[in-house]
Amino acid sequence: MGKKVKVENSLSIILGKASRLLSNQISKNMAEYRVTAEQWAILASLWRHDGQGQQALADMANKNKASITHLIDNLEKRKLVTRQADESDRRNKIIFLTEEGRSLQEELAKIVKKTTKEVTRDIDKKELKSAKKVMKRMIEKLLAD
Repeated sequence: MGKKVKVENSLSIILGKASRLLSNQISKNMAEYRVTAEQWAILASLWRHDGQGQQALADMANKNKASITHLIDNLEKRKLVTRQADESDRRNKIIFLTEEGRSLQEELAKIVKKTTKEVTRDIDKKELKSAKKVMKRMIEKLLAD
């Protein structure tokens, strides 16, 4: 019989667990701003390029249409973003930051940076750089399929 594989050593389990735990910690650390890690990802994308379509944001966040709609609905309720009809296709909505959404950029970026620094504090810089490089290559391969 073949060698037994421990599920907890599976790459997909390890990556998934690390991703969820980091997202949960970021959300916890941003709780006073009532912004989750998933919402932060949407805001961060808009901080880089304001005025994006929902589909572009869904692709960036790797979310389906229903999930991205829910995230944007919650950001809109918090008055952090607004939806506007796309002038070239009224069926599409373009998402823009509000002044309040823009005002959170510096503070939320500090929280994410601090959280990431705390989580990676005891990890060798070269190992961390190598791990990121490997994960980016995996993402590229998965997106190419």
